[in-house]
Amino acid sequence: MKAFFYLLLFSTFLFSNSLNLNKKDLVILKKIKSLSDDEMLSYSLMAIAIKESKLGKYVVNHKTKDYGLFQANIKTVISRQKVKDTKENREFFANKLINDVSFSTANAIIELEYWRKVHKDNWAKTWASYNTGWRYDGKTGFKYANSIFEIIKKLKLEYRL
Repeated sequence: MKAFFYLLLFSTFLFSNSLNLNKKDLVILKKIKSLSDDEMLSYSLMAIAIKESKLGKYVVNHKTKDYGLFQANIKTVISRQKVKDTKENREFFANKLINDVSFSTANAIIELEYWRKVHKDNWAKTWASYNTGWRYDGKTGFKYANSIFEIIKKLKLEYRL
């Protein structure tokens, strides 16, 4: 009976799908992973895409003004593009983040690399800043960084990505 219990427990873990990923999601994750030779950057991008947009299922957040696969903040994107912050430019770049995965991904990589440099390769602070900017050391930043770490653990251990 004890052996049966352990077998059941092991098979449940082996075949679990705690992130509710389907085959299409796994294809998207493998594509994201292939974008960089830097393992932590790849895993960070995969986790952020899951956390922020459920891998592209929710690419618009009008409340926070975040758009695309990685939910880039429109003010940050406008600033990075060195264009005037106008309604037209916000609409243009929001649509570009939503419809151009390459543009959205490039913005996420630039944002992660910026914070990674600021925090001297401290990934927890980098993830926190991705979400909260310079307020990375508060409760919100900590919770966000922890959630990204938990997703990465599941991607590595459960999904073997």
